Amino acid sequence: MNKVYRYTILAVDDAKDSLLLLEHDLKEAGYQVLTAESGDEALSILQEKNVSLILLDMHMPGISGLTVLQAVKAQKDIEHVPVVMLSASDDETQIVASLEFGADDYVTKPYIPNVLLARIRNSLRLMEKTLQLESLASIDFLTKVNNRGSFQNLVEKVISQAKRDQSIVSMAMFDLDFFKHVNDTYGHEIGDKALISFAQILKDTFRDYDIIGRVGGEEFAVCMPNADIEAVFNACERCRKTLEAHVIYFEYEGKECQLSLSVSVGVTSAQGQVIDFDELLRISDHALYKAKKNGRNQTMIEGEFDLNITTIESKKRQEQEKKNMQEKYAGINYQVGLNNVLGDESLFEDILVMFHQDHGEDHNNIQQAIDENDQRRLKHLVHTIKGVSCSIGAMTLYDLCKELDVAVNENNTSSYQALFTPLKAELIKVTSGIALHLSEKL
Repeated sequence: MNKVYRYTILAVDDAKDSLLLLEHDLKEAGYQVLTAESGDEALSILQEKNVSLILLDMHMPGISGLTVLQAVKAQKDIEHVPVVMLSASDDETQIVASLEFGADDYVTKPYIPNVLLARIRNSLRLMEKTLQLESLASIDFLTKVNNRGSFQNLVEKVISQAKRDQSIVSMAMFDLDFFKHVNDTYGHEIGDKALISFAQILKDTFRDYDIIGRVGGEEFAVCMPNADIEAVFNACERCRKTLEAHVIYFEYEGKECQLSLSVSVGVTSAQGQVIDFDELLRISDHALYKAKKNGRNQTMIEGEFDLNITTIESKKRQEQEKKNMQEKYAGINYQVGLNNVLGDESLFEDILVMFHQDHGEDHNNIQQAIDENDQRRLKHLVHTIKGVSCSIGAMTLYDLCKELDVAVNENNTSSYQALFTPLKAELIKVTSGIALHLSEKL
């Protein structure tokens, strides 16, 4: 398969002959191509499709190329997409204006195919390098979780959303017990190995959309949106017990050695307008201090709540509200999906309709790919559904897709059908639930 096949280019030009020529040259080079004959159509496509690069005509009726360029660079989710401007004019003023507005390059028409393709490759390489650098700047080099700055930025976005919809945000602080002794006894190489192991346990324990960060040497924090204090406490206890049972094997001074660790945990939670990042961190850190002072290797809670005095009526009400929310669409956690679109119910319904339209028959398509041993198509279908299902809050479907996706990556063909059977049932459940409530929009 051509290595550029994974890139999708959106070509925008009101001249149909130019658009056909662009489409032909790009497909010949191995790219996937989307086309638009106006600025409005281009912006609509960008809302629905993932695009790797935009080829944008400068002069179009209606919305001009410069206006589309400004709109692209003003949207956080697509501002990184490279834009190469195309124009029959070599007016220096226009070239400067487009570059100042954020264009990555400027090519005059009629273009030379090899030159245009070379500039596209350069823009894509630069985009990937930029994204890699941004990732390195936000990820802790050793443990591959968020560093402190990235953790705070992500949590503050969650808090902003929680204040709008009056939802809960919980915070847990983790501190590995007696970790200095590990470094002093075995050296920092073994200490680093222990930190990596614990970071992996955190990733395996918490939900994909929980935010994990390394906030100190042996200190980690986890932010959990839409999770009440009891659920958070239970998750932290699972993590603590998993670490307690985990054994790290290593060689030291020519001998086979093993190491077991424990962790102290402090937890707090807040809801609505009172949520504040620094306050969550401070209170959970104080709960962590109490856990260490009380003997370590335990989870302590601090805040205006107590698991032991939660009333039966309150629990029943919370469980019923949660059940009602989850059952609004079968197989979908409505609140999770709604949060992903910042509480816009109308937009969320439109996304559910698109999910049904795009994936309503994918259980048949996946079965066909398995029967025909079409690895590339199977990978594309499962990987796409996995990404979208998480976005709409179909978390069981996400987990099932993740298992099949891993099997496809490992080429474990013997397990495909067994993994697909529950996935198929869940996908039909989700799409049928959408059809039941939104039939008038389908």
